[in-house]
Order: sequence, then structure tokens, then C-alpha cells
Amino acid sequence: MDADDILSLDTAEGACLADYAERARVGDWSLRSALVRYAQRAPVAASAVLELIRRTDAALHPFRRSLDSSPVREIAADDDGGPGVVDLLRVAAVLDELADLLVGWANDRSAHEVPTEAVDALAGRAFQMLAALEVPRETRPPRRTG
Repeated sequence: MDADDILSLDTAEGACLADYAERARVGDWSLRSALVRYAQRAPVAASAVLELIRRTDAALHPFRRSLDSSPVREIAADDDGGPGVVDLLRVAAVLDELADLLVGWANDRSAHEVPTEAVDALAGRAFQMLAALEVPRETRPPRRTG
């Protein structure tokens, strides 16, 4: 999805795209629920996708209320510093595509072939986009000793 496509999203479409991880899809699967099944076969890849979700959601957090009440074009006009809503929604669009892929696989009980290459390609693209936007990687809190 390019920037013009993102800018043309109305309020409902922008909010729907921002809800890429929790939105119910085929067979009532969400990206998060499909990741549970995917983690059984590819735990490292599933963990990486989960990190992408958390990073993207954290960066989108300041825009959530606006996305629920305004078209993307209006929100983008107010962007100041940091990654803008349009760029973050472009990452969400990649993760939305990844969600469709994983949900389709998770919903098909006869699917034995894990879509590893496609997941890796989409996840890699999202990682590069977040890096270019300088969205910070997660840091773990320090462990308590004693």
C-alpha cells in the first residue's frame, strides 16, 4: 500500500488497518491467535513477528483515538516529529498481509506446509520499514537479583 492509498482511507478503514493484529478474519482467527499455532512449528519466527506487532502497536498508540474518529488524511496533517501515521500504517499494511497469510494457513487444518518463506519475507520487510522509521526495538527490563 503506498502513501496515497493510506491517505485515502476513511475513519473506519484507518481504524481497521490499525487493528491488524486483533481483527477477526477467516474462521474467526486473528493474527495473534494464528501466531499461537504458528509458534508450534516455528517458535523463533513467531517470536519475531510478535516483536513486530508490539513495536508497531507501540508506535501507533499515540494515533489510536484519532484513527477511531478521523480520516487518515486529517491525522497526517497534524504529524509532528517521529514516525508519522502514514508510514506506520504502511507497516501495518505489511503486517495485515502477513496476517492474511498466517490466518489462511492456521484455518486450513489440512495445511501441513508452513508458509515460512513468505512469513520471513513479509516480516523482513516490516523490520526494515520500522528500522528506517527508527522505531525502537524492545528492551527487556533489568532482572532483579536476590
